[in-house]
Amino acid sequence: MKKLYCLYALIICIFTAQSEIKMVRSQPPAEQSAINIGYISLTKPIEDFNDIVRSLKKHADDPSIDCIVLHINSPGGYPGDSQVIADFIVWAKQTKPVIAFISNSGTSGAYWIAAACTWIIAPETAHIGSIGVVSELPKKNPNITFTAGRYKRPHYLGKGVIDPEDAQVIQERLDLTFDIFCENISKLRTIPVEVIRGLEAQVFLASQAVELGLIDETGTIQQVFDKTVELVSYRKGSAPELLRVIASPTEIFEFAL
Repeated sequence: MKKLYCLYALIICIFTAQSEIKMVRSQPPAEQSAINIGYISLTKPIEDFNDIVRSLKKHADDPSIDCIVLHINSPGGYPGDSQVIADFIVWAKQTKPVIAFISNSGTSGAYWIAAACTWIIAPETAHIGSIGVVSELPKKNPNITFTAGRYKRPHYLGKGVIDPEDAQVIQERLDLTFDIFCENISKLRTIPVEVIRGLEAQVFLASQAVELGLIDETGTIQQVFDKTVELVSYRKGSAPELLRVIASPTEIFEFAL
């Protein structure tokens, strides 16, 4: 009877142990604390704001995204589209940091966009600046161009020469656009507007741009990751174990920290 009792007790212990093991194994592995980066690429002339703004809004509204990284390699483009994107970044960074990484060129309108970001990083040899405005006259034969409205097209007086009044109107429009450009950069980067105007639309290497306050630091993608961890960890109050870059629903890259 005693042996039977002991055997019975042993069977119960084995069954209990197996049940406990199964329960432990059925639990999913603990989720690593991660930072999710919403990645956006701007690598062409700026001719339309829709795609970039759509991506910015998507990442800004997504609570799982902790930080937005905007990769810029652009010579600039239309000032109107650049300003719309810059204004949208100002809105987005109220919710989460937006870091600009200028890989090769962030000039003119592309720099305007970068200036709106929380932090700007670029390799030492990247081109930064060109805070200015240019307008090229159409290379058309004025004799076959018909317009309604005095200033719809400049009036040519000869090869390469336009009416002085037209030239003055065009220059005034460019000067006003230049003022708006400089004032916005001054506000975004907290640099006196006189300093911005005094740069006279020069292009600088990133190492020079840091000294001028146009960008925050030189570096490559590693510095982008480091800054992301710093900013997000401060907001979350904890250090992550994983960095997850979400370029698209099908392109997700993970980096252990």
